[in-house]
Amino acid sequence: MSMMHLNEKLHALIEQQLNVHVETTIMKRGWHYYMEGKVNSANEGSHDHLYGVVQGSDLYAVILDAGQLRYSSCTCPYTGFCKHMAAVYFQYCSQQEGGHTLAERSYFRLLGLSSASALLKNTQAAAPPPEAAPALPREPGEQASAEEWLEWMEATHGDVWRKCRHSLHALQPLLSSLKGLAKDWEKRMQRLHWSTAIIFVLEQAERAINTVDSFSRYYHEMSFIRMAEPWVEHLYTLVSELTPEAMELREEAWADALIARVKVWASSTEKQLFDWEYIYLVLCEKLSESRSWFERELASMVELSMNEDVEDVNKAFLHTAIGIMYFFDKQDEKAIANFALTSFERSQKVMYPCAAQRMEEGKWELVEQWMSFLFERINKSKNGRSVGPFVTLCRRADLDRPEMPIWTDYMKQLLPHSYSELSDHWLGQKRYDEWADLQMLIGSSPEDVGAHALREIAKLAPRALMPMYHQSVESSIQSRNRQGYRIAVKQLKKLERLYKADKDEVRWNQYISGLVSKHQRLRAFQEELWKGKIVT
Repeated sequence: MSMMHLNEKLHALIEQQLNVHVETTIMKRGWHYYMEGKVNSANEGSHDHLYGVVQGSDLYAVILDAGQLRYSSCTCPYTGFCKHMAAVYFQYCSQQEGGHTLAERSYFRLLGLSSASALLKNTQAAAPPPEAAPALPREPGEQASAEEWLEWMEATHGDVWRKCRHSLHALQPLLSSLKGLAKDWEKRMQRLHWSTAIIFVLEQAERAINTVDSFSRYYHEMSFIRMAEPWVEHLYTLVSELTPEAMELREEAWADALIARVKVWASSTEKQLFDWEYIYLVLCEKLSESRSWFERELASMVELSMNEDVEDVNKAFLHTAIGIMYFFDKQDEKAIANFALTSFERSQKVMYPCAAQRMEEGKWELVEQWMSFLFERINKSKNGRSVGPFVTLCRRADLDRPEMPIWTDYMKQLLPHSYSELSDHWLGQKRYDEWADLQMLIGSSPEDVGAHALREIAKLAPRALMPMYHQSVESSIQSRNRQGYRIAVKQLKKLERLYKADKDEVRWNQYISGLVSKHQRLRAFQEELWKGKIVT
């Protein structure tokens, strides 16, 4: 079997989920299934999924959702996470570069055990004694440029990342001390200096994450990102306080140096810890308030995107940036054309606010263009991560322009992923007939629907609920057992109340007569009807 390169994120995601949610007994049984060669296949799919087939007492199909393990499934009778799912995971590990050894290491980690090689690594010889530290260069001062400050930070604190193998705690005092150097500066320059300090510290974190081994990288990424969140949020606040149109030449030069630094990270094709693309876009949106800066930056980005000789540049980022800049300039068609050249998974979070802003502005022709573009891409993948934000926009548009059926059409075409949002939307709009039709389409029974919703509709539109109860009654009867018949009788009692609330007892009598006649051979069902006093 050919070896594949390990998808580190998928591997770490699944292992983390297994560690939290799966019992040791199940894990051991899955390991035995893997060792006995009962896994026919284990393949990586899209959106962090694994697919596999296991030969147990029958042939079982397995789907593992790495992001949300509770959505994983197996066709075996066992409820919850089963040994077949564990076996598929171990088989997936064994097909990677590490082979069986990688699967074995994963198994030991999940059981809370350490391998001999890991223990040996921890007892290696201590590092050689440190050399005498060189004299630190003097800080540049308030009149220095951004480049001079960044050069000084690198010379003075450029190795702090080495202390961040397991945590970013070493960077917090560094950031505080760097900010303290500008505490007496003018506010306009202080903001730029503090922003530069934050960017430098984030760069240190990027270096630190690259020293982490591949097996624990995912956990460290989550830890590092959580700790850096306040720094990034402060950066966004500082950027929002800039006044591009009133900047002096020195401020403009500092801002240009800052965004140029961020652009280098954002345009890189290497894997990164932080979303540098979004940091660039935040800076870009603010600085675009200066028309001269906007035109200069847009021309530069367009030229760079058309240069075929440039290598190792993330062209998707360039087109995302160009798209958002065209949006700022109200050239929506050009914006959409550039977004079409990007990875939708990466750029969608930038596009949803574009559509939302055009809604706020009441420019519905443009809204239709954005929504059509978004739907075309979402409809190809139809996963909950993309559908949710889009359906939220559809609900908002339907509230503002209910005469346009396209918003409801989008939501219906995205079923079943849009079910929850669409159900809540129609219930909130008191469109009870459409709501009831949706429940029947999905196959929901009255028990699956919230009691509050049932009470509301039973009071205001009882006729809308009748088909649901008819369907539920027939489903219970088809079970062909005494318990099912009892459930059917309970539903019939509720259905009777609906007919009475609708003041249509004639139809109720006709319905119950037809039901009795239709199932007259089901003696147990007839007995339950008498016991429940449905018929007398």
